[in-house]
Amino acid sequence: MIRLLMSGFDCLSLLLKRSCSARSLRLGSRAFAPGLAMLITFAATAVPRVLAGDASSQVRHWAFETPSEPPVPEVRNQRWARNPVDRFVLARLEGAGLVPSPQADRRTLLRRLSHTLRGLPPTQTELDRFLSDGSPEAWSRQVDSYLMSAQYGERWGRHWLDAARFADTKGYVYSDREETRFVHSYLYRDWVVQALNRDMPYDRFLKLQLAADQLDTSREDLAALGFLTLGRRFLGVAHDIIDDRIDTVTRATQGLTVSCARCHDHKFDPIPIQDYYSLYGVFAASYEKLTPLDPSRESDPKLKEFFATLRQKETKLQETFERRRNEAGERFRRQVGMYLEAVLEVEKLPTEEFYEIRLDEELNPVIVRQWHAYLQRRFQTADPVFLPWRELSRIGPSDFNSSAASLLQSMRSAADQPAHPTVISALLRTNLVSMKDVARVYSDLLLEVRQKWIDTVAKATNGPTPGSLPERFSDPLEESLREVLYGSDSPARVPGGSINEIEWFFGESVRVELAKLYKDIEAHLINSPGAAPFVVGLEDRASAPKPRVFKRGNPASRGDEVPRQFLEVIAGEKRKPFSKGSGRAELAEVIATPSNPLTARVMVNRIWMHHFGQALVATPSDFGLRADAPSHPELLDWLAVRFMREGWSMKAIHRLILNSAAWMQRSDALPGLEAQALRVDPENRLLWRANRQRMDFEAMRDALLAATGELELSQGGRSVSLFDAPYSKRRSLYGYVDRQFVPGVLRVFDMANPDMHSPKRAQTTVPQQALFFMNNRFIHERSQAAAAHCDSRNLDAGIDALYRQTLLRRPTSEERVAASEFLLTAPPPAPPPYRPPGAETWTYGWGSLATNKQAVRKFHLLPHFNGDAWQGGEKWPDSVLGWAQLTAMGGHAGNDLDHAVIRRWTAPAAGTYRVTGELSHEHKQGDGIRAYVIQGQAGLLKDWAVHNRKQETGIAEVRLEKGEALDFVVDFGGGLAYDDFKWAPVIEVLPVAEPVQGSGSVGAEMKKPVSRWDAKECFAGPSENRLALGPWAQLAQVLLLSNEFLFVD
Repeated sequence: MIRLLMSGFDCLSLLLKRSCSARSLRLGSRAFAPGLAMLITFAATAVPRVLAGDASSQVRHWAFETPSEPPVPEVRNQRWARNPVDRFVLARLEGAGLVPSPQADRRTLLRRLSHTLRGLPPTQTELDRFLSDGSPEAWSRQVDSYLMSAQYGERWGRHWLDAARFADTKGYVYSDREETRFVHSYLYRDWVVQALNRDMPYDRFLKLQLAADQLDTSREDLAALGFLTLGRRFLGVAHDIIDDRIDTVTRATQGLTVSCARCHDHKFDPIPIQDYYSLYGVFAASYEKLTPLDPSRESDPKLKEFFATLRQKETKLQETFERRRNEAGERFRRQVGMYLEAVLEVEKLPTEEFYEIRLDEELNPVIVRQWHAYLQRRFQTADPVFLPWRELSRIGPSDFNSSAASLLQSMRSAADQPAHPTVISALLRTNLVSMKDVARVYSDLLLEVRQKWIDTVAKATNGPTPGSLPERFSDPLEESLREVLYGSDSPARVPGGSINEIEWFFGESVRVELAKLYKDIEAHLINSPGAAPFVVGLEDRASAPKPRVFKRGNPASRGDEVPRQFLEVIAGEKRKPFSKGSGRAELAEVIATPSNPLTARVMVNRIWMHHFGQALVATPSDFGLRADAPSHPELLDWLAVRFMREGWSMKAIHRLILNSAAWMQRSDALPGLEAQALRVDPENRLLWRANRQRMDFEAMRDALLAATGELELSQGGRSVSLFDAPYSKRRSLYGYVDRQFVPGVLRVFDMANPDMHSPKRAQTTVPQQALFFMNNRFIHERSQAAAAHCDSRNLDAGIDALYRQTLLRRPTSEERVAASEFLLTAPPPAPPPYRPPGAETWTYGWGSLATNKQAVRKFHLLPHFNGDAWQGGEKWPDSVLGWAQLTAMGGHAGNDLDHAVIRRWTAPAAGTYRVTGELSHEHKQGDGIRAYVIQGQAGLLKDWAVHNRKQETGIAEVRLEKGEALDFVVDFGGGLAYDDFKWAPVIEVLPVAEPVQGSGSVGAEMKKPVSRWDAKECFAGPSENRLALGPWAQLAQVLLLSNEFLFVD
């Protein structure tokens, strides 16, 4: 059996036979058994697939077959079924000897409906109206009402953003040269919400996210490209960025893990490595481009200054890039010999994944690989210039010296493939010992042509009768050599594209210079108040080389060319390569087409999962060979066909599911039947009851704000911080998502990881969740807000109001008694610990400045207070935040420019303020410190460089709105040494102007301060994160953290 199984794999066959021999088994230990089992398993599974040849033509997997509409099954309990969905569910239940649970009560159903469609609890008014409507159409009307709600798109947009790995930041980047935030990332989020609210057909929804720039559509739809462009940046490594896009597109839309074929054929699914690089070529043929959504706004007078500054920054970048590009091109031409020799060992060079600090004159591996690709193209077309190189490279090293001359002589006389005579002659004049000698001959020829071209251009430029510059040599032989260095596809040229893509063509100094100029543009777009909206879009390259397979995933080891095309397992053996530009538009068409067997199935499976708490296919982003079979395969296909027939309308599928009896079941079984159901179907895969679900974090937070009447329902716009006091009351969808610094509370509550596509969220239960509800200030504030709606003078009425507000019902008699006893006997809250007046206006943190020093780029709180100072941790310097420290009198700058210390003052009211203070640096050693005062969005007010001296830091007047911040920022002068300082600014509010008595001048202003915030006197440690809650607020907290509130039944 083994010999037959392993036919064609002699080595593995021999290993198996010897491992399974009687002597080996007799001598083997227990530790040997697991390894032998793994070996046999591999032989029994992987090898037959390889022996089968083309895997995609052998595998007949249900997910790869086009769905056809199955007949709706007959069932015994026909009265239970409300629509065809129920018949499919009931058929499985009856086949297993189970019965469905009864319909849930109307209050439970409305709450469930509101949460599944809007992510919010119903209002008391909605509940009362629904309960009083006894008409048969009441339920369907309510479903339609919630589907038409603006909040529907927000809830289901959040589901899609998980799949799209949406975030507002790029992840870890070199922040000294790259903006960490994406430009106007919120536009993609808002586009998704609006598209869902409009019930955009799902096929159109996908096409726009893959190729909006190539389709006939409005400019607003360009925001859809954020699906591709707003992924993690991977420090600018293009191969990883493209891999992330392939992974996101194929798992989100096809339910296939195509990225597993990056280094080798997929281990389980029929996806060869060639198909991966076909898709790689599609995405590599486009580059990122910042695109205005509405170019007409350039004529808006209010934006005149914004666009003038933007054009100035863009011009500076473009001029610098063209200058550096031309310098690099000339350098690469001059170094042609070095690069031709390096091509011979291209596989030994590092790729972009290995960041190197490289000087301009050093060998650039990117240019070597560009030369290598260029030569491969020339070899394929039998280009006369490089035909000798191609033929000589085929001679083995031992025969090279003896065979090279005769080969060249035969090529000189060949008529069918004429080689370049100048090249042949130069090679014959040289004793060729190896390919390095060939490279040197080519180098000499090309350098000679280069110098002649320089002289020709100089003569035309500086001659007595200057005319138009020459464009080519008149001699075709000379021109063909010149084209190697100066042609449009010359490997000595730096191509166009985004900064992220072309930075590797330059040395470190130029790379940083260009990146900082681009960062300055991004920062201007992001930080400018009222800036015109720009999207991070895509544009096809004018010409893109054919993709090549990376052997073992290594970009330095490239194999055969592959066409840009879709997966063979889906598109079939007769698939046609993409022919229009990058192929993104054609990719979108082949994904969003009824003939694709996966697209509709994957999406209806996701919709089902979010409504029922479990999917028909348990792995929603993996429909491959290792996926579990659907729990209801006929239902999945029926829904997929219905989805496409309904014009890819997601709302139509929602209506179908939400009007089904299966969805309207109770979450418990009929008395006496639950034990049997749990025995037959413990995981409820057959849906004999509804699944009770805990709210995800966003729904939980929104429900808390809705219950207290504080939720703001404004839609769209820039993302806001959810975790900085004073807490935003907007929906959680609009929270700022920072890939690098995801707040701990989001991880505790299983928020989707924004670094990658997330198929479904985990649901964990950990102690930190309970601690959050008990101790977090946000929860305490919501408890106080809920209690504020109760009439504490009327015990029964207050308890009734609190229960209806939080749980949408009146308390039971037992609950009323318990609540009354608690409210009458609970002790008053303990007073908060003493803090100096005004301490609440000061916060202490660290961060960095924008490149132009006009704004604080990111403010992080210093996490530890030791009784005298705020710093990074218990030990100082801290292992992470280093020397960063703030005290009552001053502090110490951080270890680098990304860790400046920031003393932030937040205005308690709108008004005009004055700042006074003295900045002191008291060391001769070192190079001193730099200090800045920055006003919120307005930017830099003043800055100073101080070394071994004192400096007055006054600002006579500054107008601040309530909640606006003044940041007092300190970093070092240039090196880390002797960077402690003293600076305790004083802020005073100035009164409204009044005449000065006896001054003899009407209208003279009086500048006497009326309120004062001294940084030294107000300095304090952390405030109590917990609020002192009174009895009513404590009761509200108990209700808000109850299972009845946090779970959807």
